[in-house]
Amino acid sequence: MKKRITFDKYGEMRFISHLDMLRFADRLLKKAHIPMKYTQGFHPRPKISLGNPVSLGTEAFNELMDIELSEMMTNEEVMERMNSAAVPGFKVTKVETIEDKRSIVDVYTNAIFEITGSKSDIDTLETLFSQEEIIERKEKKGKISERNLGERVKDFSRVDDTINLELVNTSPNSFLILAGVDIKDVHIIKKGYKI
Repeated sequence: MKKRITFDKYGEMRFISHLDMLRFADRLLKKAHIPMKYTQGFHPRPKISLGNPVSLGTEAFNELMDIELSEMMTNEEVMERMNSAAVPGFKVTKVETIEDKRSIVDVYTNAIFEITGSKSDIDTLETLFSQEEIIERKEKKGKISERNLGERVKDFSRVDDTINLELVNTSPNSFLILAGVDIKDVHIIKKGYKI
């Protein structure tokens, strides 16, 4: 039985990396006595999968996690048990049973972000997002590769000193680096996904 869990990760939990989030989920599910299905092999692991990684320091709301259960449980029971641990900065907001075999990454490609900062930083980012092409150049082993990040920006708007973004399978951090805006000087929130 496959369950899709919608959760919020905020406060101190925003400093938990993607890999640590998998370990955290494993411990939380054990603590909540949720009967998990495990992989086969020498090192069985619980069947847990997350969406695209969230950059360290980014608060994430309406994030998704898929788990596979070895026994029947209601959605309400899964949510109640996971929230009973009362982990600061982590809250399950919804649980649903799904039949879809596709992964979260295949279904949910477009993420919604909010970036808030000083007027000058937001002006710089607005100028960058207004360009038709946003070329990122990387050098690896003496070879320079280019990609157009502008193709990954599906929508953007500005309200005061906040930019709202819809990005396809990418993090806003790449754009901040290109714009020369220090990640520590802005506040990024991942608000969820757009289907």
